[in-house]
Amino acid sequence: MDIKGFGATLQTAFIGHQIEYYHQVASTNDIAIARGKAGAAEGTLVIAEHQTAGRGRYGRKWEAPPGKCLLVSVVLRHRLLRDQVGLPNLVGAIAIARALQTTHGLDTRIKPPNDVRIKRKKVAGVLTELAYDDQHHPFFVLGFGVNVNITLEDFPPELREIATSVRIASARSEDQNTEVCRASLLRAILCQLENTYLQLKAGETDLITNQFEELREIVPLRHNLS
Repeated sequence: MDIKGFGATLQTAFIGHQIEYYHQVASTNDIAIARGKAGAAEGTLVIAEHQTAGRGRYGRKWEAPPGKCLLVSVVLRHRLLRDQVGLPNLVGAIAIARALQTTHGLDTRIKPPNDVRIKRKKVAGVLTELAYDDQHHPFFVLGFGVNVNITLEDFPPELREIATSVRIASARSEDQNTEVCRASLLRAILCQLENTYLQLKAGETDLITNQFEELREIVPLRHNLS
């Protein structure tokens, strides 16, 4: 199914009930922040096929070939408590990791605070940005990018050892000709996201941190051989 029409079969309570779709934008987060400031409903999605100025943490640029990734931002209106400020990135990372496990059986891990990795290669990233709307009510935008149908040849040489895609990771051999359905994957991510976000709204932070600990990437100890 074309990603543009995926919302017709989306089974969520509020996320994705309003969707803005673009072929190309500078940044989906920028658009979602503008919509949030103007009063967009909670759960409003901004989806793009390509970003010219996508960004990750510390302003790092997010590179994504057109039409081969999921580039999504969602407006969420929960007023974060002081001890919850660091949790939205984890909410997004948990949702992506769980969706990839359930849809493709992939052994996904979270590298704190916002990277989802497969065999220590990055497949997705999350970026949360806080803002205030025109009524001075706080909200946040949770943006995420997932490498879906990128092939090894699509990655520049310097990224091939540190990045991967769902298509590469789920290939049973060197054959990468089978495309992954982005619409199905996005539906799965958004269902997981809504469930985990509702835990945040309910103050069930222990559930979120426990899920994160289950998914946390274990860094091997470096032995001093000197």
